[in-house]
Amino acid sequence: MEPRIHDLQIESPVPELLDSSVCTNQVFSATYQTLLQCSNDHIEELNIENNLAKKPYNCPYYGSKCNVTGDVHWLLLHLRNDHSVEMHDGRCFSHRYVHHNPKHLHHATKMLTLLDCFGRQFCLYFEAFHLRKTPMYIAFMQFMGDEEEAMSFSYTLEVSGNGRKLTWQGVPRSIRDSHKMVRDSQDGLLITRKLALFFSTDNTANNELKLKISGRVWREQPISN
Repeated sequence: MEPRIHDLQIESPVPELLDSSVCTNQVFSATYQTLLQCSNDHIEELNIENNLAKKPYNCPYYGSKCNVTGDVHWLLLHLRNDHSVEMHDGRCFSHRYVHHNPKHLHHATKMLTLLDCFGRQFCLYFEAFHLRKTPMYIAFMQFMGDEEEAMSFSYTLEVSGNGRKLTWQGVPRSIRDSHKMVRDSQDGLLITRKLALFFSTDNTANNELKLKISGRVWREQPISN
């Protein structure tokens, strides 16, 4: 009589194989879920970044609140057509600010000029305001785009006259920040009214203010189009 092989000798490896298969499937499932979650998180981050990039800009015009929003191209058209803001081409610029009665700052005319250089656009502001009780003038630039790209540029502003010169060098802030926020942070060329009169060219007996402000924009690092 042939020896009988006990059934358990054949059957016992089967549950082990099944348990191993189940364990492998569980590990694969967990790994897949982890990869899927990471992929979803990455997609969500990209969507957030894209949404921020596509977020419209507020109109950078100073003074009365303008509720117009849009991309840079639309705002350029809006500023030129609706606010009659002038556009100047080139990396270097020179402007003259004239105020016939600088002792009355609340009547001072604010100035906004658009600059086009390196295929990008900038807002050049000049205005009178009070810092606490001191009458001041400030000039600064803002970049028509996001802060990350704005950091690729630098600029200088210079006011000179009657043998005197004052220079400011800075990085343009994005128009994501309101011009009032930049002004209140004093991130620009600050001039007291008394000092401005020293700089004023062709100064007459009635202290008429005539300031010449020149500047230059340059690119610190390459940027992608």
